[in-house]
Amino acid sequence: MQTTECIDVAGNLMAVELLKPNSAKQPWPAVVLCHHREGVDEFTLDAAHRIASHGFAVAVPNFYHRRPAGEDWSASRKAMQDREVVADLGATVDFLGQQAFVRADAIGIAGHCMGGRTAYLGAGVVPQFKSAVILYGGHIFKTEGEGMPAPIAFTKDIRADVLALYGDQDHIVGVDEIDRLESEMKAHNVRCDFHIYANAGHAFQDFSRSDMYRKDASEKAWNELLAFLRRTLA
Repeated sequence: MQTTECIDVAGNLMAVELLKPNSAKQPWPAVVLCHHREGVDEFTLDAAHRIASHGFAVAVPNFYHRRPAGEDWSASRKAMQDREVVADLGATVDFLGQQAFVRADAIGIAGHCMGGRTAYLGAGVVPQFKSAVILYGGHIFKTEGEGMPAPIAFTKDIRADVLALYGDQDHIVGVDEIDRLESEMKAHNVRCDFHIYANAGHAFQDFSRSDMYRKDASEKAWNELLAFLRRTLA
């Protein structure tokens, strides 16, 4: 079941797509799914439904809620501010924690592309997250907006288990950057597991982009993701 909830974030109403599993067993573990740069689109909602079908409540916050309605995603993406994203994540987790059907002690975060970066940031600044899935998240070493350092600066604060899934032909996140990220996490004793898929580039799970989608790598990543969520949350 999917509903649209509106959550107040410092005076702004943020739409959150909320999906519940068909399982009658409650309360459920939950996942905050962070959308990619294109926003809460068909691909992101398909991913949310797939996760929910495996027994997780899923919340998909719209991080572009401060932008004008109907604005092209490219303009909304340029306006992103990490300090605002952190506020959005905190409000989403607080909302989930207040729901009787959610296990407040079993909330994870995941995301693709921009959403992967958001998931890494969330893992570092929101202590309630027990697990995080980073799907080809880039720009983790770069700042976005004023008032906050790059997400990598919060690595020392990550208490969640982390699963990182990348392709070896990613034109945005090179293998050297992936290696650097893994080294940084291990240096801070973050429990992490990295998988780099052969012959896969950026957005290899995005079926809406035929030039990027790689079915074999995508399905392997889905298997890893679901097994990881069951292990760390369920």
